[in-house]
Amino acid sequence: MSHKRILIGSPIRQTAKILQAFLDSLVELEQNTCEVSYFFIDDNVSGESREILRHFQQKNERTFIQDMPLEPVIYAKDERTHYWEEATMWKVGSMKDDIIVYAIEHNFDHLFLIDSDLILHPRTLEQLISTEKDIISNIFWTKWHPDQIEMPQVWLTDQYTLFRMTRKETLTEEIITQRKLDFLKLMRTPGIHEIGGLGACTLISREAMVRGVRFAEIRNISFWGEDRHFSIRAQALGFSLYVDTHYPAFHVFRQSDFGGIDVYKRSYNPIEDKDRKITVSLCMIVKNEEHALPECLKSVAGIPDEIIIVDTGSTDRTKELAGTFTDQIFDFEWIDDFAAARNFAFSKATKQYILWLDADDVITDRDRALFLELIRTMDPLVDRVTMPYNLGFDANGKVSTSLRRNRLVRRDCQFQWVGPVHEYLAAYGSVLNSDVAITHQKDKAYTDRNLRIYRKRQEMGETFGPRDLFYFANELRDHAHYEEATGYYQQFLDSDGWVEDKINATINLADCYAHLKDRDAQMVALIRAFEFDRPRAVTCCRIGFIFVSEGSYEKAIYWYEKACQSPNVGDMTALTDHSAWTWLPRVQLSLCYDKLGDPLKAKMHNDVAYHYNQAHPAILHNRLYFEKLFPKES
Repeated sequence: MSHKRILIGSPIRQTAKILQAFLDSLVELEQNTCEVSYFFIDDNVSGESREILRHFQQKNERTFIQDMPLEPVIYAKDERTHYWEEATMWKVGSMKDDIIVYAIEHNFDHLFLIDSDLILHPRTLEQLISTEKDIISNIFWTKWHPDQIEMPQVWLTDQYTLFRMTRKETLTEEIITQRKLDFLKLMRTPGIHEIGGLGACTLISREAMVRGVRFAEIRNISFWGEDRHFSIRAQALGFSLYVDTHYPAFHVFRQSDFGGIDVYKRSYNPIEDKDRKITVSLCMIVKNEEHALPECLKSVAGIPDEIIIVDTGSTDRTKELAGTFTDQIFDFEWIDDFAAARNFAFSKATKQYILWLDADDVITDRDRALFLELIRTMDPLVDRVTMPYNLGFDANGKVSTSLRRNRLVRRDCQFQWVGPVHEYLAAYGSVLNSDVAITHQKDKAYTDRNLRIYRKRQEMGETFGPRDLFYFANELRDHAHYEEATGYYQQFLDSDGWVEDKINATINLADCYAHLKDRDAQMVALIRAFEFDRPRAVTCCRIGFIFVSEGSYEKAIYWYEKACQSPNVGDMTALTDHSAWTWLPRVQLSLCYDKLGDPLKAKMHNDVAYHYNQAHPAILHNRLYFEKLFPKES
């Protein structure tokens, strides 16, 4: 069988150390069914980077380098993000088109266009070739902003829309968010998926190139980015676009990402026993989780040395599917006690450390790499490891709510779970606060299960302690029993409960009074939060909202400005609403100043809000409004 001729092409302006890592990963690509040549357009301003390319050319035959004239730097990047000027973008597009022309003229079967800040899995090229698609990208994930979750470089429609909708559909923000999360979940699933836009790491067939796919600007389309114009032109020519998610690449988007390259490379090689500083038992309790459990267990591949699954009464295929990952599956009769079930699972563990997850939790590729590095380096005397638990995401994919949990604990400490419902792991001792994050993907509708457990305990005459008072009140509120909930919140606030729960209780109590149309009681509940700690941004936002709803914009401005000035304080294990100190007070300040006749200040605050959240409908609506007011500044 003849080998396919592949041209790997890249326009390059890159720092020396990232460029070297990029070139090293190209050399490491498997080439079992192909013959590879290279075409680099050298746009470097760094002499060291230019020298690295020449050295690569000397060591690798079939390498062609085209020099670009040195120009003033018009492309900047820092530890936050990259800053593109339009002229730079179309210059890159032109260089990519030059590479396409070269590939056609030299009769290559495929062109693999790749950005020079990507590190590839060795199987990437052979995997893409095997798909036999005319245009297919290899997936990679990027935190485009430091406070955002990783997002893919592919999309479904328009500029960067991550959900589908028909032209006649009107979607709520909740439905949009769910559809986006469904798409992101699909992109984490190994496979080949049809999409609407792609770039940066793309295999293109000769047929597609000859028929005219290009990156040049389409004059009557205003979308930003040469990859958008490539994708639209490809679809217009009749080519479907695909993404392969089997071997995600690693994106060195920031200089600080460079240290993650070795971690990434080690992540696709199993950890040998001799390299493990600790061993890990994964312990889970499950019931009717046939849809979520496989994805969870796939995401932890290579992390646990053993997997313990405790089933509390599944009637679907949960146990059957679990059996494809482990033979350690145990039954536990459900007794309305989550702590009892979790402690039973912990009792079956045999390794040094115990990791716990719920079935709808996953570990992203990057966090998995970090976890594997933790296993290689962790001091085995640490008693417990806390990890961020990302619970909610906004429409732009940024983490909106999160907290820290004791996630990995030393087995011989014999830590126990406490509480029949809303249980917690009573862990203490030496602690390591890890950056490895666990991502929660709730895919089931909320039920009244927890409320029924509390009602049963209540009927049995049990006296609730502070923690149960708080969570019982939360369950009552979540099920619209607002009047009853206020009583339990008041009891909790008068107890010796945890200060973070007390602050959250004042906010939840105010919500109840809002539903009960008691404005004064709502305000008193919020002000009570100041008894427990410095003003938190979320409390200030809630007070500001009361004044906005009453048309008292100057009073509202005071509280929203307080929210902007309030840092993200508090115990890191407490639930954090990130919007309250980022975009939310800014968009509300924009509204207030506009109502007071100061559109310049209103625009300024909306611009700051957009910096934090580029997808919220209110912020986007405001941008259009201010573009009409200030056409020269838009």
